[in-house]
Amino acid sequence: MTILGTENVVCTDEKCRVINRLLIDGHVHVHDNYDESAFLRAAYTNLSRHGEGLPTLLLTEMPGQQVFARWRSGNAAWPVNLTRELSSLVLGGRLLVIAGRQIVTLERIEVLAVGCRENIPNGLTLDATIAAMQEMGAVPVLPWGVGKWSGERGRLVANAAARYSLLLGDNAGRPFGWPRPALFQQYVVLPGTDPLRLRSEQERVGIYGFVLEGHFDSERPAAGVVNALQNLTQSPTAFGNRVGPYGFLRQQLGLRFSR
Repeated sequence: MTILGTENVVCTDEKCRVINRLLIDGHVHVHDNYDESAFLRAAYTNLSRHGEGLPTLLLTEMPGQQVFARWRSGNAAWPVNLTRELSSLVLGGRLLVIAGRQIVTLERIEVLAVGCRENIPNGLTLDATIAAMQEMGAVPVLPWGVGKWSGERGRLVANAAARYSLLLGDNAGRPFGWPRPALFQQYVVLPGTDPLRLRSEQERVGIYGFVLEGHFDSERPAAGVVNALQNLTQSPTAFGNRVGPYGFLRQQLGLRFSR
């Protein structure tokens, strides 16, 4: 099975194994209260608005979640096409999904692991978490979050980014109009949606992301994405929109009331 990047369909011709352009949401959660069909439809539709390229989701599952494993077993709302690697699959012949994890460290810092299928426990130190991800061949990413890069945690994030030359993550929940984090001027930044656990957020997946260009083997796309991210020297082209001040307030109130 191969996929044609420009038309986003399943293809069996060896000549169309190379995908040249991916439209990526770099921070994707699939929460238990989501309607999976609506979520996947929104992901494909929102990403496809941004030109040619294969719509792609970088999953960031929390410890204990097994959405990717469930999909890989064939239990998904859309038909599943397997690749020749364990960390990627294609849904409906048109939506590439790459496995990944989100971990919270002992210092309460979030770290994403792109291309990681294995469970990494919460509660390890930041250094131990990054080391575990790198040992597994995953790409560690430090994602921005409201209030999560301030004070002592902000200092730890800055030190880790410098020591390990890490990628940083932006997300659609950072209101436009807010000052751009200073660290974003120094390191490669990967945008993503980071949809919240509110049911309404399932429609927002894919509204914010980035373009990754290269030569990706459609049978081993995760390996290609990991390699491309590891070799980035500048932030890729971003697309989409972040939330406005009113939307941000509505999200925060929704999270509080949902608890």
